[in-house]
Amino acid sequence: MPVNERPEVRRAGVRTLAIMFALLCTLAVVLAGFHLDVPGTYYDEVIQAEPAVQFLAKDGRPSAIPGARTIRLFGGWFPTAVQPYMGALKSQLLIPVFAVFGASVPALRATTFAIALVGLLFAMLWARETLGIRIAIVAGLLLATDPSFLFTARHDWGSFALGFCCRCGGLYLLTFGWRCGRVVPPFLGGLLFGLGVYNKIDFGVFVAASAVALVLVFPRIVREPIRTWRRQLLPAGLGLALGAAPMISGATAALSATGNVFRRQSLGSGDWAEKSHTFAATLDGSYFHELMLSGGSFERMAQVSGAASSPFLVVFTLSLVYLGAVLWRDRRQGELDPAQAFVWAATLLIGIGIFLTPRTVRIHHALNIYPFPQYVVALVLVRIHSRRDVRSGAVRRAATVAALALLVAGNILVTTRILDHMRSTGGKGRWSDSLDAFAQELSSRPGTVAVSLDWGFDGPLRFAARDLGRIEPFWAMRSANRPGRAWRFSGNARNVYLLFDEDFAVFEFGPKFLAAVGALDPSSVEIRRHVDREGDPTFVSVRITRPHQITYDGNFEVEFR
Repeated sequence: MPVNERPEVRRAGVRTLAIMFALLCTLAVVLAGFHLDVPGTYYDEVIQAEPAVQFLAKDGRPSAIPGARTIRLFGGWFPTAVQPYMGALKSQLLIPVFAVFGASVPALRATTFAIALVGLLFAMLWARETLGIRIAIVAGLLLATDPSFLFTARHDWGSFALGFCCRCGGLYLLTFGWRCGRVVPPFLGGLLFGLGVYNKIDFGVFVAASAVALVLVFPRIVREPIRTWRRQLLPAGLGLALGAAPMISGATAALSATGNVFRRQSLGSGDWAEKSHTFAATLDGSYFHELMLSGGSFERMAQVSGAASSPFLVVFTLSLVYLGAVLWRDRRQGELDPAQAFVWAATLLIGIGIFLTPRTVRIHHALNIYPFPQYVVALVLVRIHSRRDVRSGAVRRAATVAALALLVAGNILVTTRILDHMRSTGGKGRWSDSLDAFAQELSSRPGTVAVSLDWGFDGPLRFAARDLGRIEPFWAMRSANRPGRAWRFSGNARNVYLLFDEDFAVFEFGPKFLAAVGALDPSSVEIRRHVDREGDPTFVSVRITRPHQITYDGNFEVEFR
């Protein structure tokens, strides 16, 4: 641990870190920072961009998503929450970006990518502050080439990028403030933790797990004199409360939404297999390739084969076991490094916390554990490389360098294959640029109204074509199979119904509607099956050329008027 360093040594370390960070940023941009227009946009990718667009629009409207909150500010609808469990911090940061560069896919993705790189800087700074410059550089290299980190930063949903930035920034400022004895850094660190909670409520898992790990490793922290609490812990607590205040103010709605999940799922049950697969695919870098190969269907990801993967998962698992063993030995010998013990304990506790939280089954949930897996691997590689063993020193050092090179090469290979696949196909299934292209086609026909009969259409349509009329009735249709609750819709030739075939359908409405219109006079129905650049199916559009009435009460009935 770099404690009590001489000023000149510290300045040299900071310069080295700055140079390495600049090089790693360049590497990350080269690997994943280009071709930001592919694949097409994804529903959850644009859900936080839309409130920023509406705030800037002259005729903007508040979000209609259940649980969303806005206030009237500066002549626009300023977002304060996107969903009950997700604040609008990302939407707020996108407002100045869209005001300057316009609301476009490259602007959206470049912003989230840049935020993630700021988080990378904080991750390296924290490692430099607590573990040393070599571990900071190795961990930074592993992060900057990690496919899951890079592609979730590009195609951010679940607001990963901001959560990662708040997580790493909070860690660094709290640690720095604790060591220097100042008041402002702990306050800012607590503020970032609070903003992380506001950004997404599952950030609380990281905060709680890290706090437990800290107490386990530094039990004296709970016995510190009142002066320490007043000067450092109190400012951190105030910052946390201030940053999380917008989420706390909507706590009733957030708890109600999460409570519904808990009532539907026993704690940790029903999704163990999916969570295990998500963690494995996140750590070996295959997640996005699997997602593309499955046509953007999370439900089918575990069934696909041929996705590129790196050896990081295997190396991380072995490193976690090895580090636990050597830390136990160090403890028995009275040589335990508390910072290394904290990394090991936090990695385990955060992972357990994610597993015990119901329905945390996507990559943006699993990534709440980052950057700790990279810290663990970096710690082991540096420890082994630095061991004083005259007989096998050269071989051991060569082996650790080779292992690091293998990890980085594997990451780069996976990242390159995923991006090449995205560029060649434009995305697959639910996540294809064919929908964006069709949105532009529909917007060129005045009066056209797109009717989304499944999840996944409305957000990308809205972002791709502002002047396109849209209706998203499937939320209301979900309760239409109850007695007396039939859904009815009067349509005409200007309505274009959008749905997925059975392979990609989220809800059952699309396939049922397709079966119903298949029984109509073929001369009055236009059914168009859309494909990606490789000719594989993506979605289906239906236009009924005559005035008609649609009734849904569990089954569809279509009648001409």
